[in-house]
Amino acid sequence: MNITPNKLTISQLLATPNEQFVVPSYQRRYAWGYPQYTALFEDIDMLKNNEGHLFGTIILHSSHHTGGLNRPELVDGQQRLTTLIILLKAIETVYRIKNEDQKANEIRNKVICKGLDEIEKSKLELGKLDNADIKQLILENKTENITNKKIKNAFLDYKAWLLEFDVSEINRFLFKLTNIAVIIRLDVGMAQDAYKLFETINNRGLRLSATDIIKNFLLGHASKIPDKTTLEKVKELWSNIIINLDDIDSDDFLRQFMCSILFRKITMSKLVLEFKKHYLKNVKYGELLGEYQYYFDTELVDDDENEIEVENESEIVINEPVEDENKFTIIEFLENLETLSSTYKKLVFNNHENIRIQRRIKNLNNILSKPAYIFLMHFLDNNKFNVNEKLKVLEYFESLMLRRHICERRTSENDDIFSKLLLLFNSDNLLKSIKEHLTKTENIPLDDEFIESFPKHQFKGRLIDRAKYVLESIEYYHRGNTGELTVSSSEEVHLEHIIPQTIKTKKAKLEFGDWVTYLGNNSLVKHKKYVNYIGNMTLLGETLNIQAYNNPFTKKKTSYKKSSFMITNELAKLNDFRFYHVDKRSEQLTTLAIKIWKV
Repeated sequence: MNITPNKLTISQLLATPNEQFVVPSYQRRYAWGYPQYTALFEDIDMLKNNEGHLFGTIILHSSHHTGGLNRPELVDGQQRLTTLIILLKAIETVYRIKNEDQKANEIRNKVICKGLDEIEKSKLELGKLDNADIKQLILENKTENITNKKIKNAFLDYKAWLLEFDVSEINRFLFKLTNIAVIIRLDVGMAQDAYKLFETINNRGLRLSATDIIKNFLLGHASKIPDKTTLEKVKELWSNIIINLDDIDSDDFLRQFMCSILFRKITMSKLVLEFKKHYLKNVKYGELLGEYQYYFDTELVDDDENEIEVENESEIVINEPVEDENKFTIIEFLENLETLSSTYKKLVFNNHENIRIQRRIKNLNNILSKPAYIFLMHFLDNNKFNVNEKLKVLEYFESLMLRRHICERRTSENDDIFSKLLLLFNSDNLLKSIKEHLTKTENIPLDDEFIESFPKHQFKGRLIDRAKYVLESIEYYHRGNTGELTVSSSEEVHLEHIIPQTIKTKKAKLEFGDWVTYLGNNSLVKHKKYVNYIGNMTLLGETLNIQAYNNPFTKKKTSYKKSSFMITNELAKLNDFRFYHVDKRSEQLTTLAIKIWKV
């Protein structure tokens, strides 16, 4: 491994005018938040004259320098170097505000670079999602259209803090930043050495995310494969995956992916280990990696203690050794992962191109059914199944997950349930096989358990969307499920608590009336549980929000009578509404729930 280490000040690091540091598009976005960029600022600000500071290490995959623009690839240190560039830009901006143009120009020369064409470029080129932001900031000194709020917030906070300094204080801060603090620059000539060094430095603790470790593992493997086009193609595919997973927990996506291909629950702590084991077993040229023999000698065969019985066992092979001719190439492996990440994005953001499927996905998300993604990322866009088959499976998953949540089944079991369902993928009748398996394994609560649990379920906190979903579904059922009408967004339609959520404060009594007296003995004790029962909830348009006085329910009835919702409008027929009515209404809604979410 040929490494050139250099201990440099920030001034020295940025001194070469024809050098641009490039963050590859397969890297994650700039992600430092307030705690991280504040700590960097304070570390410099608190430095005494006789103290030093180490910013850490950056790893660069560098080629031979030329007379043109040299663009070493930043393998490690993106967050740190991006923050330093943002801070320097903030210092330049404040110098200009304070009419210190000469000092500002000196800083500008550190954050820009030029090639033979003499065109100014940002000293740092970020990945596809962030590069327009950093270019706008560095070259145009604008923040209006920056899409990554973390870049914008870091700059604006730095600018605000520096504006409180006088010029002499800024000068001292700049000197400490650029001439006292140092950074270790490691230039590595070969890509495979750069990725190995990255893992050696970072993968001995908990700082790196699983996504970072897996990305580096894949790039390290690609750099060793004889076909020299492989590495660039892997970078492109990983970049597409990262773009698909923007604003999504990529670690959890990879964990759910591993659940789906190993047909069992994988914990986050085991993700990297299980990924490498599976990869080295199933992807060609795995033996080029030093880890191959280690994993081969320990255990490459998955345990089978949790296998389930299926109709077509002959079509399912998960424990047989994989012959070389049956292995994937790394390109095929990542193309599949890219496809799954695209489908996963549709699941997270409810943006499927088929509107009926999109509504079912929205329902599952409102129920809080993320474990279902394990199955659905493979199922949703699979051409083997038509739209009606997909809709029926999605509808059944709604029943499965709502019943499990209502009956308070262990959430830790959900990942394993959906992982095992993928073993049924080749069944002649998938939905039938799913139903039979879930019933046989007692993983879907039956009617007796559901009837007992539904009226007393506490719909509170983050379960508000689940309560709205339940009430919307009951409203559609009342209307015959014709599909002609849909409930508006949460901004336009609110979840209404008939007995208000707060009844004992002076403000509550002023706005909603004296519910404490109205509800009778022990009202405050009973209120804590009754307020979150489904029988105490309905749907109400924003414009019908109301204030109640001494006889609160009578006042509310006026708005209920105007509502277009049948489940709300029928409340206006009641003379009053106390705890007894919550129980009665909960039982009535349970009767409907059994018909709607049937097994």
